[in-house]
Amino acid sequence: MPQSFTPLSHIALQGAVGFERPPQPPYLSHRNDPALEAMTDFRFVDPVTVAPATPMDDALDKMKRAGVRLLLVIGADRHIVGLVTANDIQGEKPIKLSQQNRLPRAEFTVEMVMTPQQDIQVLNYLSVRNAQIGHILETLHALNRQHILVVHVDETTGVQQVRGMFSTSQINKQLHTHADTDVAPAHSLAEIVKERG
Repeated sequence: MPQSFTPLSHIALQGAVGFERPPQPPYLSHRNDPALEAMTDFRFVDPVTVAPATPMDDALDKMKRAGVRLLLVIGADRHIVGLVTANDIQGEKPIKLSQQNRLPRAEFTVEMVMTPQQDIQVLNYLSVRNAQIGHILETLHALNRQHILVVHVDETTGVQQVRGMFSTSQINKQLHTHADTDVAPAHSLAEIVKERG
């Protein structure tokens, strides 16, 4: 027998009522602020993803619509198989591929220009949670990257789960500056971990 339901009691919406919103990152002004305040946390913000077989220019269009410059490349099992950035698509990679393979740009897929999973450098969340913005900027500068993922590592199994991401463009907004040209020396993340031990 199907369950019967009764209407819930209801009330009128009052004047001057606000609404709940997801957490917004604070706008920082100093490199010594906690790094986590500049991290895009995937617990609150869904990452934008793309399949490996997606045409390269379709992925670029997706970035433009979402207002991002990096997509996680996701396989059929929903695991990360790579990363693709706007620079991967608009930079030298497609030109070199075109010269080497004699393929028209329209035939290029995300898989052909992405950084594969085994080549992706990431930060451990344990290091990041005790770091400052300056540490992240220095790390991105040392790796010559505009983005870096942050992973949580299960202490028992060693399995990684991507927790979030840092991006120089987001940090620039929060610092109200040009992070890539205004980086002060900072201790390495390895030193932070050592200090914790």
